[in-house]
Amino acid sequence: MTPRFAPILSILLATLFPQPSNSGSVNPDADVPDRVQTAVREATCAEASPATFSDKLKGTSLGNILTGTSAARAVFYVSPEGKDTWSGHLAKPNPQRTDGPFASIEKARDAARQKGGQNTIAMGNGDYYLTQPIVFDARDAGLVIAARCNETPVLHGGPLVGGWTAQADGRWTAPLRLPPDEAVGDLFVDGILQTRARFPNAPLDGDPRKGWLFAAKCERDSDVWQGNTRFCFRAGDLPALGDPTGLVVHIVGGFQPGSQWGSDTLPVVSVDAATRTVHTKGTSYFFTAEGSRYFLTGAAALLDAPGEWWYDAVAGQLNYISTDRLSPSSAVIAGVLPTFFKLDGADGMVVSGLEFRDGAPQGSGKFYTDTRGFGAIRLEHADRVRLLGNVVENVGVGIHVSESEDVLIAGNVIEDVAGNGIYIGTTYGSFGKSNGARILSNHIHDIGRVYFETAGIWFQAADSIRIAHNLVENTAQFGIAGGSLWGEQDAVHDAVIEHNEIRNANQRTADGGAIKLMGEQADLLNSSIRYNLVTGTGQLMNRADGTFWPFGYENINEWPTPISWAIYTDGKASGVRIEGNTLSDNISAIGINGGWSNLVTGNVITHGSGAAFRVDDGTGRGWRPPWARPNRIESNIVSIDSSNGLAAYVYAPDHGPGYVQFAHNRYTGNLNDKSFRIHPRIMRSGEFGSLEDLQKAGADTESVVAPLE
Repeated sequence: MTPRFAPILSILLATLFPQPSNSGSVNPDADVPDRVQTAVREATCAEASPATFSDKLKGTSLGNILTGTSAARAVFYVSPEGKDTWSGHLAKPNPQRTDGPFASIEKARDAARQKGGQNTIAMGNGDYYLTQPIVFDARDAGLVIAARCNETPVLHGGPLVGGWTAQADGRWTAPLRLPPDEAVGDLFVDGILQTRARFPNAPLDGDPRKGWLFAAKCERDSDVWQGNTRFCFRAGDLPALGDPTGLVVHIVGGFQPGSQWGSDTLPVVSVDAATRTVHTKGTSYFFTAEGSRYFLTGAAALLDAPGEWWYDAVAGQLNYISTDRLSPSSAVIAGVLPTFFKLDGADGMVVSGLEFRDGAPQGSGKFYTDTRGFGAIRLEHADRVRLLGNVVENVGVGIHVSESEDVLIAGNVIEDVAGNGIYIGTTYGSFGKSNGARILSNHIHDIGRVYFETAGIWFQAADSIRIAHNLVENTAQFGIAGGSLWGEQDAVHDAVIEHNEIRNANQRTADGGAIKLMGEQADLLNSSIRYNLVTGTGQLMNRADGTFWPFGYENINEWPTPISWAIYTDGKASGVRIEGNTLSDNISAIGINGGWSNLVTGNVITHGSGAAFRVDDGTGRGWRPPWARPNRIESNIVSIDSSNGLAAYVYAPDHGPGYVQFAHNRYTGNLNDKSFRIHPRIMRSGEFGSLEDLQKAGADTESVVAPLE
């Protein structure tokens, strides 16, 4: 007889949003993401009882969202000790070793399909080495995949590599023959990411300003708008490379030559030594030009430093220079899979307590390109899925959700990913929606290590999304970014971004920030960014000669120049309420670019190196819909600590002085007679003036400059 019990996850889940009035009853300490992750894993492990569920989640914001049930489910066990010829009904092999758990998730999935009804796959402790993505479809609706209690199943995105041999030159080699359509994306030794052979070598201290070459001006170019299909290099910069097969350039670019808001990996087509030109298989997505920083990978000639590796696909061999001598106990994993689990039409599935590690780095998140379709956990047309208490590390994209509604992503840890941490959205061309998503109490950090134009959480085509109580740290560009990029097709309305903590966003680009909301559909978003804590938002930008602007630098009088915000709206984003946020040690604090009817109120801003407020009509130039009302900045507390003393910069020559109104703000610190810069020049003092000048011009009501306490 099939053993049956009532694991907590058989139901999951009530789908109600917690109401704002409930937030005060939740203990803020209980929603610390790392604590929530532990609680969720314990509450939703395969053998957990309803009592355990309630106890572990009591007092957290998930307590009103996740609910347990006593409904019985059939259970199929999986373990590295198992065999796919066994029944899967036992958690451990029997003493005679004639029956026990399955060895593979695929076998358990197929057994659950054959049985029908509600089923659970209970994953046992240990390592699972995947050779291909595991696909779930409509036959798997309602399936629960959960770790057994107090056990840690670890899924690796590639094979364990053995047979290492030391060579006379100090290198190590191991046989690895992959199918023709596969390649080694990354290499991991005892869980530590190694470096694909590159030039220049990666800096030992990890300084993001080191390890780059800088593109030269192409002497024969007549059109600087050459996209990224070619760039020129300086004399003596590159070694002799020979056959460019397999060579890839990692290069930084932006929306026009000279800007640096993203990066990509472009296969090299040819290298012309006479003109010092590298021709690439470009994406036509962004531009590179003189000063674009880059490095090369993928050629055998570049393998020259400890920790570097190179895969010889023709010989079927891995080549590696060890940082320490490899031992028989070293676990070396070749990351070949960008996707571990693909849920395609698998409604109502639950994945809880698993670890997904060591995959391939594909998945830039670039728009209009084929590199978008990845994610260690990938959902397509899979509604009401719950991803709870998982760990996703060293992959391309952590979680990718496309055209799937009412998805809950809670209590997960996502770290060290090449692209986006979490993507919620659509597929270009079909433009289906991912409405009703909730992203709660996740810890997301070290995001965008390969592809810079990414975010800890990126969303679009997702109405009524709620992003709350997440800790997002150390991102290449954005902490949380979303909204419409294409118009009505991917519009977002009724979004709530609240109670998140974002530390050290925009560490690798010259144009980014901690929280960004777009609105290319040009209507009212009716969305809120509230009660978030943002610190340490930076920038990284080099000049054409390869030198870098200082940390925290902002100069709005030059172009190109670093641009960095703690919170901002862009692309006609209108009807957004930015309320009650605490913003400290950032560059610029709050920006509005192009939209109308936005309200900035009750925020606390301190220790910024740039302007506290920046308002620009640039992305909305010439656009004033009938419903448009001025943007309002009121009842904020602002400490001006920068040497330039700039409190607000408004540049709205098209929309005029009625584009923004200030009221009831309280300023302290380094204010002077040039603390407000307004264009058009409505102040008698000219473009620059004091708060008094701004008030005399009728653009501010009852704001005050208060002495420091």
